[in-house]
Amino acid sequence: MIEIKVPKEITEYKSKFMFGLTVRQFISLAAALGICVPLYIFGKNFMPEDLVSWLIMLIGAPVLAFGFFRFHGMTFEQFLLLIFRQKFVEPQRRKYIELPVFWYCREEIIEEEIAHQTAAIKRQKGRNKDGK
Repeated sequence: MIEIKVPKEITEYKSKFMFGLTVRQFISLAAALGICVPLYIFGKNFMPEDLVSWLIMLIGAPVLAFGFFRFHGMTFEQFLLLIFRQKFVEPQRRKYIELPVFWYCREEIIEEEIAHQTAAIKRQKGRNKDGK
């Protein structure tokens, strides 16, 4: 039997619906416009235009992301579900570090040795100054 290899780019092809957009992209764009345009028209009467524009960006970006965002073949909602599961549902991987039993005693001994060495150096410098 003859087999033909199909390039990966062809299998990921999405048919275009209108204006070069897929159905999913067109619906998300229409929803974003349906939410943001009335919000701007009616919102600028009640709030400053700067605040309304920020509000439109904060509302419009996630709505548009549902249609246009793709990450490693995942849609936006699949990506959000993955992030949610990794952060809140599934247990985190934690690195366990076991310190030796006498670790803190060792640190104290090292600090005492350093203190004795610095005191000896200071004494030596004091003797050199007195001797000259």
